[in-house]
Amino acid sequence: MNVDSTPRLFPNLSDEDREMMQEAAHRLLGHGSILREETSERELYDWCQNRTQMIEEWALLLGLRIVWQREERLIIALPEATQILRRLRLDETLVILALWYDYDVEVRDHGAHEVSFSVRDFNERLASKFNQVRLPSETRMRDILRLLDRHNLLRLTGAENMAEATIRVLPTIRFVIPFSDLDEWTRQAERFESTDTPSTEEEAPDEP
Repeated sequence: MNVDSTPRLFPNLSDEDREMMQEAAHRLLGHGSILREETSERELYDWCQNRTQMIEEWALLLGLRIVWQREERLIIALPEATQILRRLRLDETLVILALWYDYDVEVRDHGAHEVSFSVRDFNERLASKFNQVRLPSETRMRDILRLLDRHNLLRLTGAENMAEATIRVLPTIRFVIPFSDLDEWTRQAERFESTDTPSTEEEAPDEP
């Protein structure tokens, strides 16, 4: 009789739980977070909430920190080891900075529970915030927004017509480049606006 003697992480897990753990790992590594608002992730979110210690032990091995946002029903994986930090291009960073600002103003100042706007409106506000920097082209903006959609920072709909496409910013945006207040955001934004080349890369945490 063949006996599998390969050491296993969490050896007491059932096969079903091991499959769920694998799916959670794929979601957190590939998308940075698990959102209960997504129908396809609801069961996985609830499963993880009942196994917080195991999820955190797994994350620790990979240099990740797990943030449990129970009020907003989010599970976010933030890289802490420098080897797994993703280097954002300048235009990606500017877009994330602008999205963070717009989200924070709507939630903090206006009490919004959901923050949505058209890409056209976002482009206008982006230009007003960073008028000394060359902004992304329409094609590049589509690529950036789709990247952020894949990483659960926003939801982009209607991307076939970018001017009329809609951005819905997700609460996870607050964890990509966290700021304590708008003054801190302003200092960071001024630093990026003084950068002369749009191809410069800035080191920032991988999208959650």
